[in-house]
Amino acid sequence: MNMSFRLPIALQGYEHERFEIVELDDESFAARQIDFICALYGRAEYFRACGRESPIGDAFLAGIVNMLEALELNSPDEAQGCLTRLQQIIDAVFAGRIRTMKSGAPGV
Repeated sequence: MNMSFRLPIALQGYEHERFEIVELDDESFAARQIDFICALYGRAEYFRACGRESPIGDAFLAGIVNMLEALELNSPDEAQGCLTRLQQIIDAVFAGRIRTMKSGAPGV
């Protein structure tokens, strides 16, 4: 099945391509997620070789931003709910780190 969707601005060089969208079961989706994470770490290695200050963070941030932008461009009704849940997850996952950063900040 060829499904049409809009790409984030950073990927606009690919706007005329068609992408094969197939239904993925849990196992197949997990494998694709692993491939994506490997690609992000590969990108980080490229950034490291280029002398980037925070290569892993830069690589992951680019991937996350592109996914969020694609969600907003293609499913704006679902984007807000997804972002709300994502914020809750970020707050839960990084709760200890955020509290530590705030308590260690000057003037706090």
